[in-house]
Amino acid sequence: MEQADIKTEIKRQIVVHDLNVCLECGKCSAVCPMLDFYGEYVYQRSPRGVLERLSLAPEDIENEEALWYCLTCQECTFFCPSGVDFQGFMVDLRGLLLRNGYRKYAAFCPVCGDYLMPKKEFEYLQKDPARAKGLRDLLAVCPRCKKKSYADVLHRMAPVHKKMKHV
Repeated sequence: MEQADIKTEIKRQIVVHDLNVCLECGKCSAVCPMLDFYGEYVYQRSPRGVLERLSLAPEDIENEEALWYCLTCQECTFFCPSGVDFQGFMVDLRGLLLRNGYRKYAAFCPVCGDYLMPKKEFEYLQKDPARAKGLRDLLAVCPRCKKKSYADVLHRMAPVHKKMKHV
């Protein structure tokens, strides 16, 4: 996709997810768990900061690391009095960027290569050894690969599979 087409699609996504009806009340930033998660508050990474950046200066937005800090937890979307779907926008925006080769700030499944989550979130989750041990299996592969692996285990355990193997 051409650079101009990416900009057009970003503008379309802004309208689709109602970012253009933001009242600038700041509730999204107040409920955002990024402060607790990353241990610091950076306005440019907050929902309000990202929205402001997109509204005032959308050029080169695809190279913004700030777009990859959102946890897509839906807190901002849930509490927004205007109905702004910031979580949906972030999911769609990241998908658009990934489809167009912007992979620098993303972590990928080592099995199939699909997008897992933002690289910063992935790194943070693995930083604490106690938490990382419990999360390693959850984070190691994407949900599709996890599901396939789980299905393979179930098939091997199923009595029908065992009967068919002996025939």
